[in-house]
Amino acid sequence: MARLRSRLGGCPRCTGVSVGRHAELFVPEPERRVWSPWLSVTVEVGEGRGSMVRGRFSPHPNVWTLYMFLAFALGFALLVGVTWGYAQWAMDRFPWALLSLPLGLGLGGALYVVSLVGQRLGHEQIEGLEAALRELVERQSE
Repeated sequence: MARLRSRLGGCPRCTGVSVGRHAELFVPEPERRVWSPWLSVTVEVGEGRGSMVRGRFSPHPNVWTLYMFLAFALGFALLVGVTWGYAQWAMDRFPWALLSLPLGLGLGGALYVVSLVGQRLGHEQIEGLEAALRELVERQSE
């Protein structure tokens, strides 16, 4: 991590912060988009033979929070619609609220497709962050 911290300021491929055994790497500000990835890195100190670097790519926390809010809101609306439709059906009325089921499934599918599109758009930046991490932590031959 000391090596990563010392090289992070001069890295043209990424920006980031590092504290203790943890680092967060981001795409440089001019290249950052809504779909840009965020790399969270943790180093586990090995016994004898070096350390293990573990990383996880994810969207920016603001994007992830919006996605989860939309998914939970959609799930709740689907639950309410199906429950209401069942109540209408049980009272021998036309269960028009059950139309929320195909609508909710369609919107859930659209939300999933949007996440796949974001992953595809950010793929090149993911590769750039991975290459930057490799450059930051590899030993230089002297």
